[in-house]
Amino acid sequence: MNREEKNELSKMKSIEAEDILSMLDGIPLPPGIKKNLWKSLGRLVTGLVDIPVAYLESKSESIKRETVALNLFRNRVAEKASTEFTNDNTLMNRAVNYYGSKLLKEQINRESVINKAAEDLKLNPPKEDTDKDIDEDWLEMFSRISERKSNEDVQLILSKILSGEIRKPGSFGPKSLQILTSLDHETALIFRKFCSISYSCPQLGDSLTQVICEPFGSPGDNGLQKFGLSYSELTQLQDSGLIQNSLTSWHTMQALLFQLPFKIGTDHYQLSSTSETLSEARKTKIINFTKVGLELRKVLEMKTDITYNEELISWIKTTYKLQ
Repeated sequence: MNREEKNELSKMKSIEAEDILSMLDGIPLPPGIKKNLWKSLGRLVTGLVDIPVAYLESKSESIKRETVALNLFRNRVAEKASTEFTNDNTLMNRAVNYYGSKLLKEQINRESVINKAAEDLKLNPPKEDTDKDIDEDWLEMFSRISERKSNEDVQLILSKILSGEIRKPGSFGPKSLQILTSLDHETALIFRKFCSISYSCPQLGDSLTQVICEPFGSPGDNGLQKFGLSYSELTQLQDSGLIQNSLTSWHTMQALLFQLPFKIGTDHYQLSSTSETLSEARKTKIINFTKVGLELRKVLEMKTDITYNEELISWIKTTYKLQ
């Protein structure tokens, strides 16, 4: 175990499962969502998945039984390891250092994600409860991914995925989690740029969430390069399964779509008709997200690209005769 990891260890307090769950007991969440939060904490922090459910039913006594069982298991494993390593203390020290360091880092990563998720739920409390339990297989996969991610930006994305799944189980599919395991930092930054220039209409859900590239030329000929989305960068997003394979898709769009409240990235717009507003639809070049891309778009912190927004709004007004 290196010095940095020892310092991390010294910062961590020894907190039993009952103490952790008691801290969350005061968060004002609907019962179904709180149950999902506790279940998630059980998987990511304590390793005792049944503790949160037991805690809901009869707090301290059930937790004591689970904790005693876990401690007994730990002692038996330690005894077995001690017997195996009796004849080679050097080997034992190396193994303890290696696995101790690995387990500590994984625990720190998982706890960082669950802490951020709990904070998100406190800052953005859900308005409705859920009657669905978060899936244990999904949590197991999520836990394995979280423990390998120490980058804070990636942890933030993971925490938002977890808080979204706690609110509404089934919001993020296993494929999204699998893609996250291989998503590097560079691709994540490119995807953030792509999402930041995407059109969406909240009233229509995800059905028309896309990037409009008609005013800028063909994406395959670097039409979006000045916005940090060259052809090679777009192919990275395709290879990662975040945008659809075709860069020459078309969508028939009417002026009405821009008279409803819509967003480009995080900026809100709503245009008005004029006496000359077009009534017919126009074929418009766009790039579509994949299902995974749409799911991950919801948890990214997008930034405004002022140049893109200004040029697109100007094109919409001119093309559809809106104001």
